[in-house]
Amino acid sequence: MRSRRSRKALSLVPAAAALLLVSACGATGVDTAGGQGGAVDGGPGSTTLQQNPEFGKEPHQMLSATGSRQVGWFVADAGGFALYRYDKDTAKPPRSTCDGECATTWPPVLVGEHTMTSGVDPTLVGSVSRADGGKQVTLAGWPLYRYAGDKKAGDLTGQGKGGTWFAVTPEGRKAQADDGAAPGEPSTDDGY
Repeated sequence: MRSRRSRKALSLVPAAAALLLVSACGATGVDTAGGQGGAVDGGPGSTTLQQNPEFGKEPHQMLSATGSRQVGWFVADAGGFALYRYDKDTAKPPRSTCDGECATTWPPVLVGEHTMTSGVDPTLVGSVSRADGGKQVTLAGWPLYRYAGDKKAGDLTGQGKGGTWFAVTPEGRKAQADDGAAPGEPSTDDGY
């Protein structure tokens, strides 16, 4: 049986390996300044989203496809925390409606200087300008968030919250319940 410390160290291996792979292989860059993404320079391996540093408040982001018995495939950050989408946002055009108190409970994933993907199509990654002036990462047009209630990697406690918050799949869709049924119907409450 492994100790808690060794299990935690092992959970960080995929993110660290992706970083090393990008450095060693020469990553494909994706510029999201226009919000839609596109290849900037070629190369095999993982994908790096290059963004003007003045927009990003975080040095790097990782979008990684992760499996769960609860919802199937979903996207997690470098720490293994689930990323969510909000039904009250829009994807076409991308628009974030979660600010103020909502953004405290559901912190937006801000564009960093570099964002890498593993198991997520880099052409689906983009950004949107927020009302507070920040640039938020989008997937298939949907702005991405973390949930303050998730306390450890793999937690999905935000799934279905208020009928409007759902873990996001690598394709940008709502993650499904473990029985394959569609997630809950949207409700009329604020959802946070």
